[in-house]
Amino acid sequence: MRTEAVVAALQRSLRAQAAVVGSDPAVDDAISQLVDALEPALHLVVLQLAEQAAIEVGAQLPEHRVDVVLQDGEPTLRVTESTAPPADDTAAATAEEFDARITLRLPPSLKEAVERAAVTQGASVNAWVVDAIDNRAKKIRRRGGAITEEFDL
Repeated sequence: MRTEAVVAALQRSLRAQAAVVGSDPAVDDAISQLVDALEPALHLVVLQLAEQAAIEVGAQLPEHRVDVVLQDGEPTLRVTESTAPPADDTAAATAEEFDARITLRLPPSLKEAVERAAVTQGASVNAWVVDAIDNRAKKIRRRGGAITEEFDL
């Protein structure tokens, strides 16, 4: 993906919409500062869209795993064939279908830490969180590949 081009186009569009208010230098300066300040948020939105695309593509390719990885700072969808379920019970959850959803409300600092950790490992945020939860649940006995007991995170 070319996120820089998408962000630049959105910034141009915001500036063009703002031009409707007239040509007051103070307003132009304030709008320019606002658009520049929005750049990190725009990049994050693009990454979130890539994550959603990976989920949607993954749903269409049940025999494959779709992850968002960063290559040269740009999000890329990586599609790999699913392998046979692991022999040990602790990794059996990765063979399950990803059809359950949880919405988490996190402090911004924790969300940023999770995003940084995922980027560092070359994984999507979703894959990183699933892996972190799975690692924490390894001590839990599983039956048929599904977690059958409650556990503390």
